[in-house]
Amino acid sequence: MNTEHVTIPESIGSPVSRTAIRIANAVDGLISALCRFVILVTGIALTAILTGGVVARYVFATGIDAAQELPERLFPWFIMAGVALAAQAGGHMSVEWLLDQLGTRGRRWLLLLGNLLVMASYLVLLQQALEVASIAAIERSPVLGLSGSHGYWAVALGCGLLALATLCSSVRIALAGSEARFLIAYKEI
Repeated sequence: MNTEHVTIPESIGSPVSRTAIRIANAVDGLISALCRFVILVTGIALTAILTGGVVARYVFATGIDAAQELPERLFPWFIMAGVALAAQAGGHMSVEWLLDQLGTRGRRWLLLLGNLLVMASYLVLLQQALEVASIAAIERSPVLGLSGSHGYWAVALGCGLLALATLCSSVRIALAGSEARFLIAYKEI
């Protein structure tokens, strides 16, 4: 799979609408760039750490103590960045039967209502993840002494990015229609 950016017509509506769409697209682009960076860095680090651990175990007959703890700390960042990136392209599960039954106006309102519920849910999850992170900060990993809150920070950031990406999608839906909801499109290569 490969991705490409979808071109949203910026000639729609008033100058204020065009500016709002440009801002939503720019914010979505920043989210996409951040998520791709996090996936790249954590993916490379996870591969290197896990490979190093396997090599050390079979070649030197000893393991690397940190080789177990580091992936536990990096994996949530890798996953949440992937989730946020996938959501920008509609790469989540959805049932669109009802959308297909509605006209243009009904589709727009249903998507906006759904997005409002999604944003509220992600913001509640963000707040809860931060609360749990503060509790888990007391825990320390045995080898590296890292805080137990890393994974919860990743969930909080991911939920924040998901809420922000959903807001950007809502701006495009409200101003350019339901066809403009996703900035990224996946294509088969």
